Amino acid sequence: MSTSQDSEAASRGAATGHLAALSRKLPAGPTAGHALFAVVVAVWAALYLYGLGDLSLRVWDESRYATPAQIMAEGGSWLDPMIRVPTHEAELGESLRLNKPPLGYWLQAAAMTVFGVSEFSARLPTSLATLGCAALVYHVATVTYGGEADGDGIDRRAGFAAALAFLVFPGMLLGSHGGAAAVVDTPLALFGSLFVWLTWRGRDDPRFLLPAGIAAGLAVMVKGLAAGVFVIVLLPIGVRYIRSYLNRWTLAAVASTVTIALPWHLYAYIEHGDLFVEEYFLTSVGQRVAGQATEPPAEPLLPFLNYPWFKFAAGTLVPPYQYAIPFFGTGVVLAFAFAWWRLRASGLRLRPAGADSGGDGGYLPEAPSNTTLLLLVWWTVAIPLTFVLGGGNHAWYLLPMYLPAAVLLGHLVAGIADGSFGDRLDDALAGSRFGSETGVLSRFRDRLPSTRGVRSAATDRWGSAAGAAVYPATCVLLAVLLLATYGAPLHEAYNDEQRAIGTTIAEEVPEDETVHVWLGEDGDTQSIMSVDFYADRSLERTTPDALDGDPSIRYAIVSYGNASEIDRSHDVLIEGPENGITVIALEEP
Repeated sequence: MSTSQDSEAASRGAATGHLAALSRKLPAGPTAGHALFAVVVAVWAALYLYGLGDLSLRVWDESRYATPAQIMAEGGSWLDPMIRVPTHEAELGESLRLNKPPLGYWLQAAAMTVFGVSEFSARLPTSLATLGCAALVYHVATVTYGGEADGDGIDRRAGFAAALAFLVFPGMLLGSHGGAAAVVDTPLALFGSLFVWLTWRGRDDPRFLLPAGIAAGLAVMVKGLAAGVFVIVLLPIGVRYIRSYLNRWTLAAVASTVTIALPWHLYAYIEHGDLFVEEYFLTSVGQRVAGQATEPPAEPLLPFLNYPWFKFAAGTLVPPYQYAIPFFGTGVVLAFAFAWWRLRASGLRLRPAGADSGGDGGYLPEAPSNTTLLLLVWWTVAIPLTFVLGGGNHAWYLLPMYLPAAVLLGHLVAGIADGSFGDRLDDALAGSRFGSETGVLSRFRDRLPSTRGVRSAATDRWGSAAGAAVYPATCVLLAVLLLATYGAPLHEAYNDEQRAIGTTIAEEVPEDETVHVWLGEDGDTQSIMSVDFYADRSLERTTPDALDGDPSIRYAIVSYGNASEIDRSHDVLIEGPENGITVIALEEP
């Protein structure tokens, strides 16, 4: 064993002793691991549960999920998702929404049944999925940093830092499809990541394959074919370890996936036929891959791409991300470097190691822990690679990579704390001018306080428990300082206005009345997509002539500024200039 490896082992041993000392200070039962995860849960509750229902429902895409869930919770069919304002269609009134499987609607509808129809209920399943993702990140980082994923080499410091990094990443915290939004991207990331991780564990213990199959089925039921990205992650694993998966547990896993995912899809096809095929496959998947479902925000850098992934990344360097993205970007680069150095040390080569180099001709490292590390690196890279090359037109498609990337960040932070990152860096720079003891880098590092020194000082002054508390306290402090640089959650004027308009309709219009809609010849229904959720009233298209002469029409939504063109006497209930609509109450003609 090399000197750097001896140093790493000694550092980890000391850290384990400190955590054990902290455990002894806690009441009987809880351990330091419980305390660390309790902090993670507290951070999640503060960021993803507190104020969960404060923001107005977003037109894109929260209203697309919350409204079908609302209809289900109020007595509608749970097998046939319905929506009153279809996307990209002129017609109004309840119509089928078959472009997504129903599990996301079911979760939101269940929350609405228990807690009532609200923004909080619509977002609660995603918030809980975020906690599940943080727990998975905590577990994976904990069992993979110090050794094999079988209980040996546990290092909760890596798990703690990884979970915090995941929770405070702005794409999760502030993203329109992040961890506090009424959409299904986070549940997909949770179930898909469980599928990947449990399948990986199933190489050595096939019993993990059954829950892996269940997770795969849930991922399909959340977002359909989008779950295929996790299959792409596992493709090289299946090829490399195919013999490990040739057993009855794999058959049980496939059976569990089919049992969960097939019944609704079969029902939808039998019941709705070509409409299901058109919406589920051609519209939802085919047009998005081709970049036709929505217009990208800018032209792509390369002509064969349909989304400006690289150009769009530059836009993240403005508030509220101007500090977070460089911080996380630098962290990811260092985390990949740290992973690469450890993989190289365990025997990984980009070409087969021949007899001259003393290798056995293999590409993969021999140590099981570092084979898992290689999986984490591939997992992180495979997600963006899939969408960059295969197609996709939204930045949040990359959300599933946040989990393995957070695990690698946790490894980096733990490596800095125990000194192993510094040792690997010294080994990598040895023989170069950057590795010189008199170089700029060395002088800069000498001026930084040593993590071991800080921990030792705290231990000498307040005891071992205090020394162990330095690390989690520092991680939390860094997270708080980073959060302080973020902007406030985005209050978009047109979303807030649609909530105000919908609430007014719910208060002023009787439940059995239909609200008639006239938005002009080319009126865009986007202006009432969230209004519908808050109003919860039947909607129907109409014409100016019908508004003037049909006595059954009592309430209407018309284009902003066009109410004066209606000859029939009316009162304006509320105006929405941001969305270009006005709600009126018509008198008897």
